[in-house]
Amino acid sequence: MTPNRRHFLAGLSALAVAPLLAACGDDGGGESGGTAADTPASTEPDVFPATIAHKYGETTVEKAPTRVVCVGLTEQDALLALGIVPVAVTKWFGDAPGFIFPWAVDKLGDAELPEVLEDTNGVQIEKVAALQPDLIIGQYAGLTAKDYELLSKIAPTVAQPKAYADYGAPWDEMAMNIATAVGQPGQMQGIVDDVKRQIAEAAAAHPEFQGKTAACVTPYEGLFVYGPEDPRSRMLVDLGFAFPTEVFGGDQEEFGESLSSERTSDLDQVGVVVWLDLETEPAVKKVFDQTATSTEGRWLDISSDDGDYYVSHSFVTPLSIPYVLERYVPQLAAAADGDPATVPPEAAA
Repeated sequence: MTPNRRHFLAGLSALAVAPLLAACGDDGGGESGGTAADTPASTEPDVFPATIAHKYGETTVEKAPTRVVCVGLTEQDALLALGIVPVAVTKWFGDAPGFIFPWAVDKLGDAELPEVLEDTNGVQIEKVAALQPDLIIGQYAGLTAKDYELLSKIAPTVAQPKAYADYGAPWDEMAMNIATAVGQPGQMQGIVDDVKRQIAEAAAAHPEFQGKTAACVTPYEGLFVYGPEDPRSRMLVDLGFAFPTEVFGGDQEEFGESLSSERTSDLDQVGVVVWLDLETEPAVKKVFDQTATSTEGRWLDISSDDGDYYVSHSFVTPLSIPYVLERYVPQLAAAADGDPATVPPEAAA
């Protein structure tokens, strides 16, 4: 799988690579701005040296980093949650200055925006080196062994977790790995616990989610089903739904699988379907329109028209999750009631 296709699938659909208008509002909350590059952030006592295990072994960070480069697609959020502004981030989709979105922008404070890297043709090794980082993070990433080898010659590099498919690690584990690398695991644990509390409260408020299956899908080479390890699928499970393993199996290739357009009819057997850009593929929509899931209104569509919400739904980070829950849970509730007269609320940011 090429980097282009991998990032495309980790995102949404063809529209995911088109620029989106960033909303000026902010729902992320926060108390203070981030620490500018070259200024060490406050760290917890006795945390260094810190060792983080990952897909390619272990990385030890000897002291608090001051110049962090993100070669993964969402790591900036975890850093900003800790008051650290990376010197560079990697472009994924959407459009915001420095790729800091509304749910995270208040954490930036007066710090300079990060430089934006592109990895359409792979990690920009020379540009990373020119930034003189003392820590490189690639958690929501698909770094190859060669990438890791080259990056490790520049600075300590924390690659994606080993136990999961690339782009398939749980959001909290990635956040804790990032926090450990920058010397603030205790602070991040508190943030993670608070976000998990919000998810649990949303699930408890909607017992109708329990016992229903739900899947996140998008038109791509037919029907692309995000697998059980994908962060979007994990979020549905955390909210009380079950992944439809009896329909699509539990061991999908990487973080998802492309099926033929005809398999869209299998969504008939899924309790709630979360579409990403349904309208982009008429052939897939035509099949879906004939399913009971469609006629009974047990579905919702999140598209590029939904602005920053469209982006936040795929970020799945400590900062984006609260922003998403406020919009996503009412949509899921409207879909889960099985009443076609119930229209999912608008969720555009």
